[in-house]
Amino acid sequence: MRKILNTLAALAMVVLPMAMASCSDNTGESDDAEFANWRNRNAAFYDSLLAVARTDVAQAKAAHPDNWQAYTPWRLLPSFSKPFASQSTDTVVARVIESAATPGLTPYYTDSVRVNYIGHLMPTKSYPKGRVFDHSGVYENESYVFSAQYSTPTSFAVSNLVEGYTTALMHMQVGDRWLVYIPQQLGYRSSASGVLLPYSTLCFDMQLKKVARKGHSLSE
Repeated sequence: MRKILNTLAALAMVVLPMAMASCSDNTGESDDAEFANWRNRNAAFYDSLLAVARTDVAQAKAAHPDNWQAYTPWRLLPSFSKPFASQSTDTVVARVIESAATPGLTPYYTDSVRVNYIGHLMPTKSYPKGRVFDHSGVYENESYVFSAQYSTPTSFAVSNLVEGYTTALMHMQVGDRWLVYIPQQLGYRSSASGVLLPYSTLCFDMQLKKVARKGHSLSE
């Protein structure tokens, strides 16, 4: 896990000079210099992740066309509402951390779910893992959020989430834990709340714990 996050931090440092070179669009900037030129930096960060994922998936498919998923942790998920993904920002990028030990349920749009998760912004100098803006449970500490003993999953209606989060859930199985990267176009766009800045690429470490089909309760 730490290795993955270190890689993402390195990506953020690579795209920072590229993004800072283009300052004509200042929408989404913060008064804090660490978050300045935020919209452009987030776009560059997402584009870098997408390029890495596309390359790795293409290589895995070329070498192992019948079982490529076993040879790359990356997944490219077209938005459920844009299945042809005509633009790069119609795609959610995911990296598998843990796969379900046995095949489990995959949520439908009409289902309800329980999820352990941490939502954070892209990595910055003071926040190499990304500043946390939301999480399940009481504490944001990773060892607590995903603890088999102490975790407190949050319940959601799959249809009542941002487009990118819904898309990711509809590709996961119960027991999966993924790192999910959602471009702002499939996230909160220009909306802001607390530490969540407008035009943010959303980074979610998420673990699907339970699925309830339409008409059934998660408590069953």
